[in-house]
Parts: sequence; C-alpha cells; structure tokens
Amino acid sequence: MKKSYGLAGIALVLSFVIAGCSNDAVDHSAMGHGEPQQEEQTQDVTSEVDGKRVFDLNVTETHWMFNDEIMDDAWTYNGSLPGQEIRVLEGDSVVVNVTNSLDEPTALHLHGFPVPNEMDGVPGVTQNAIMPGETFTYEYQADVPGTYWYHSHQDGARQVGKGLYGVFIVEPKDGESYDLDEVVVIDEWSSMGMGDMDHSGMDHGAMDHGNMDHGSMNHGDMDHEEMDHGNMSSDSNGLSHAEMMNEMYDTMIINGKATPQIESIQVEEGNKMKLRFLNAGLFTQVVSIPGHSFQITNYDGQPVNEPEWLNDTAFRIAPAERYDVVIDLDNPGAWGIQVFAEENRENLQSLIPIIYNDYEDNDLQTTESISSFFDFTTYGEAVDVNLPEITKEFDMNLGTNDGGETFTINDKLFPDHESYEVEEGDVVKFTIVNDTDVDHPMHLHGEFFNVISKDGVSISGSPILKDTLNVRPGETYEIVFEAKNPGIWMFHCHEFHHANAGMMAEVRYKGFEPSFSIDPNIPNKPE
Repeated sequence: MKKSYGLAGIALVLSFVIAGCSNDAVDHSAMGHGEPQQEEQTQDVTSEVDGKRVFDLNVTETHWMFNDEIMDDAWTYNGSLPGQEIRVLEGDSVVVNVTNSLDEPTALHLHGFPVPNEMDGVPGVTQNAIMPGETFTYEYQADVPGTYWYHSHQDGARQVGKGLYGVFIVEPKDGESYDLDEVVVIDEWSSMGMGDMDHSGMDHGAMDHGNMDHGSMNHGDMDHEEMDHGNMSSDSNGLSHAEMMNEMYDTMIINGKATPQIESIQVEEGNKMKLRFLNAGLFTQVVSIPGHSFQITNYDGQPVNEPEWLNDTAFRIAPAERYDVVIDLDNPGAWGIQVFAEENRENLQSLIPIIYNDYEDNDLQTTESISSFFDFTTYGEAVDVNLPEITKEFDMNLGTNDGGETFTINDKLFPDHESYEVEEGDVVKFTIVNDTDVDHPMHLHGEFFNVISKDGVSISGSPILKDTLNVRPGETYEIVFEAKNPGIWMFHCHEFHHANAGMMAEVRYKGFEPSFSIDPNIPNKPE
C-alpha cells in the first residue's frame, strides 16, 4: 500500500507503475489561466488474442506534472511516465503494438531481453523508424525471466530524455513469491526546460541515415563535413561535458515524480519485499538502504548464485542497469532509502519512503554515512560456468580524441564505427578498457555476457551475467558470450549523450542479411 507524502528538503519520490496505479497529466481542454486540472490516465491497454498477451502502446506528448511546481511536455507511452509496466509470465507469447502519435519518427527497443534481430527496434539497423501515424508490431516469446525495460532507440538522447521508457518484467513460472514486488525507476530532469535539447550538439539534420548501405553499415553517404560532433561545446562557456550535465539536470525523478509529489511504500513487519531498481537516466546513481538487511538477487534480471545478506553497504547503479533487491522487513519505523547521483549529488538526490504500519512518515531515518560499496566481483557463491573454448577475441578501447566532446571505440567515431564480425557458435571474448575520465555503461544488444575479470583479477563470487556493464575510468573488464542469436547487434555506451557523440559499435554475424530494406525517405537515427 502507498500513500501521498510530503517532506521539505531532500527530494522524495515514489510512484509505481503497476496495473491500476494512476499518474497525473494535464487535461488539455481544462488548461487556462488558473491551475491546470488533473485527469487519471488509463495505462493498462492489454488483451489476450489467440493465446498471446497483447499490449497496445500509444506514443504521445503529455503535459506532465512532476510536482505542483514543475510541469513539462513529456513524451510518454499511454500517457504515463514511466510507460505502462508490461509484466508477463515465463513462456507467454507477447505482442506489443506501438502506435506513433508524435509528429516525428520513433521506435521501441526491448532492452536486455534477447529478442530476434528484427524485433530489436533500432532504426536503420533492424527496422525503419515508425513514422507519425503508423503502427509497428513487436512479437517475441517471453522465455527468459528477469527485469528488463523498453525505450526509444530513435535519437535516444532526446527521446528517452523526454520520457520514452517503461519496464518489462518476465515472472518465472516457479519463482519465489514476495509480499511486495515493486519497481523503482530512477531518472533526472532539467527544470530549465531543456528536455527538448539535443545535448550532444550533433547536427542530425545533416546525417542522411536513410541512405545507409545496410549490408555493411557503411555510412559513407553521410556528409561528415556538415556534422557537428561537438558535445554541447557551442554554448558551453568553457565547461566540460560533465560540468554541463551537472548544470542542466537539477531534478531527481523516481517513477515520474519529484518532491513533494511522493508516495510512500506501506509495509508490515515480517513481510519480504522485492524492489526492482532501474536506472533510466544519464548519471551513475548510489542507493543506500538504511536499517535493514538486504540481498542483491539479480543483475540486469539474471540471478545471482547464493546472494549474501548485506548491511550498511551502498550499491551503484549505472544508466540502463537493473538491480533486484530483496529486503527483510524486520525493523519497524519510517525509513528513507537514499538515492543520489554520484557526480551530481548537490542537485540530484532523493529518498524513497518505506513506512511500517502505525508509524508516521514525517521524520524518516536514513543512512548517516556510507562506509562501504557493494563489489559484485566477490559477492555470492562461485560456481563453474563451463564456458567453451574462446574462438574470437576483440579489444574495445573506450576513448576520446578531444577531451570529452566526442567519444570513440578503438579511435572510431560513429557513424564510421567499429564492426566486430562473429559466426554463430563462436565463443567471443571482449577486453574493454576505459581510457576516459567518465563512466561508460556499455550495453550489448541481443546477447547476455559473462563478466569474467576486472582489472586482471578473475571474478571470485557468483557468476555475473549481464547486458549492461559500467566501465569506470581506468577500469578494464573481460567479458565472454556465446554467439547464439544471429543478427546485427549494437554495442554502445548507454549514457545516450556519449553514444550520440560517437561511442557506438556493432557485433555482426557473418553472412547475416536484415529482413527489411531501408527506406531512404525515413530519417533513421539509431543512436
């Protein structure tokens, strides 16, 4: 159970997107010189047809109330921010119909879930973007349980930044049950009204994605002389990319709301609660859970072997990562889970109120200080993964040639990007090195990968299976995956501004041919 809650000071937000839960949006017809009127949004557009779970998502612009003072034009799925939660059971056949009611193209990427390549939702790579007024149908089998999410992959820095994201959950058939199972989606917003900016500074109008030679992803038809790759440099007043980000983003958003529009989670002593944390934003966030023991049971939806109970330990969650956390509710009171952007805590911090029955929520207990951080390289119990012999090895060097205005992979800048060729059945090893001074959450489409070492030291805890790996400055990771899902798969930084500024590569299966033809009249923007 949740209830509205107000607290001065630190931003406190929680508004969960489960069926029957409502979010606020402004009724256009009621807008005038007075206070805007609110209307409840119908979020759950779900049906069952021929044994398939069918979800209809309408991409629209919505006047969104983050709180009583901050309103902006967000882009939403079904009028909700985040978009409608899609929760299905392992084995379900799932159909998602995406109708574009915006006035520009869009597409939907199911992040982390291993869909067939033609369902991956990357314009110019796996499909043409969905033009205004059109509908595209995504269909797949929900055969891998876990916490995933969906978001636009068309001009991602802009469209996801304006709100085009939601949560996709596949429940296991024989999974453990919890008294509460909630989603916490972390994001950030700029109260300066900059949600519509192209923060990367790239002149997309000069990029003719429609004329890609898709057979080899040869972007030679683009006019590189007209492309401005400068990352927010034209009006930056000498500030770095990170400094500009800190200036612009000043409002913490959790499940679409900012202080004081907050809903607390009402719990009972003895309950067991699962919180599914998702970072849909741009900053690496720190999460601290006070007064309770907890387990981290899943990384990016994939299970941890024999997770240990943790106390007084914070964990970092980078853009696009998911952490499932189980909390033993054995300490009655009013508690505030702290969430803050590691590099922008002054502007971006919040509390998630956890309130036991019979307690008031106006004096939350929090963590006084953070003494230790979670280390996934030693967490849980080791077990032999039994990976076959490696057949392909690649280097992925994350860099910048200009101090952070553009970002490269192996000194290559999208759209003249690195392409890694594999064959079905290959066992592929990547060595990823971050030679920049900022985090890069690297996301591989279409495959899970095993993290086998960090900085030359083998993983000693539970096997780590992920789709997004945050590589911090100076770090080196080795990852391995079996090439089992033929296609052309993007491998890119999920800080969308970094991808927009060049940090994108692809993994291409030898001989694979896409199932669609690029329409030169559609402005596909896959980053």
